[in-house]
Amino acid sequence: MQVSSLRQEFSERLLDFAWSQWAQMGMLGSTQRRDVWAADPEALLLLTLEVAREDPRLFDEVLDWLLVNERRISLQRLRNLAEDDEDRALVGSAADWLSQRRRRPSSSSGQQVDQAADVQPLFFNAIPIERPDPAFLAHGFLKSWTEPVGRSSPPDLLAPINFAFRVRSLLGVGARAEVVRTLLTVEAPEMSLQVIALSSGFAKRNVQEAANALRAGGFASARLVGNEQQFRIAREPWLDLLGLDRFPVHEDWPQLFRAFRVLLRWLRDPRNEELSDYVRASEARSILEEVARDLYFAGVPFSTVGPSGEEYWSHFTSVLGSLPLGLRPAAPPSA
Repeated sequence: MQVSSLRQEFSERLLDFAWSQWAQMGMLGSTQRRDVWAADPEALLLLTLEVAREDPRLFDEVLDWLLVNERRISLQRLRNLAEDDEDRALVGSAADWLSQRRRRPSSSSGQQVDQAADVQPLFFNAIPIERPDPAFLAHGFLKSWTEPVGRSSPPDLLAPINFAFRVRSLLGVGARAEVVRTLLTVEAPEMSLQVIALSSGFAKRNVQEAANALRAGGFASARLVGNEQQFRIAREPWLDLLGLDRFPVHEDWPQLFRAFRVLLRWLRDPRNEELSDYVRASEARSILEEVARDLYFAGVPFSTVGPSGEEYWSHFTSVLGSLPLGLRPAAPPSA
């Protein structure tokens, strides 16, 4: 399989997944899926900002959702999850776009600018840019100025996928809500601060403060194992408090989506099309080893070990084709 074909296949899978997730979270769209996992809103947003560079409609619909539901999102956590300059540029653009829309646009908003500046088109398909959006331009992207239409709605807080929003409606948007979400959904009797931090998307210091506050209030308990605290939470009282029959399934979305972004950007690099079969296979081995830690943490069953030489490319394409978008299948739609 050629790099271009693999890129298209992988990108289409990610786009279909993103549409299905946001449609369950209040974005204008239709899906028959009713997923049993809890979404990670910021991790999903970060992935979507990258994936939707090949789907301008999805990009604009997600921005529209973000404007309607901004108070449900942690921009600080979104920034925490940004791993590199590309992530940070997309996050900064979205954050500035929100700030720009919160105030009345000035007469210069969307004015024509010199496109010969050191910027790149946001979208990979050729779209004429007549009125660049200054929020994106400031971060090196050319994107047309568009007005949000407010077609999104608040998420259904009783849907399993929106569990994070339900917890945030009770505890606010911050580290405490993410610690509770993690402790309630991960199938483990107790968790270390380091593991909670990796799942919650906040620094270990913030997680420790939040966990200690929960323990001080009697909402969680902890014991010292070696030199590290292990935290646990009594789940049953939280079911009653949140008005739920069961907790949704936990997935390690930050790690899984980070691996997806790295893989997708590698596949998009036009230089890979010019490589010999042997060098391309060698590069594929390197990029798979780069994302291995994240995929292993997320519980993805795969191996970096494969055939030697150019035959490794077949192993690489097989791994990408089998990467799960969520480790458990969607539940059938309700009647």
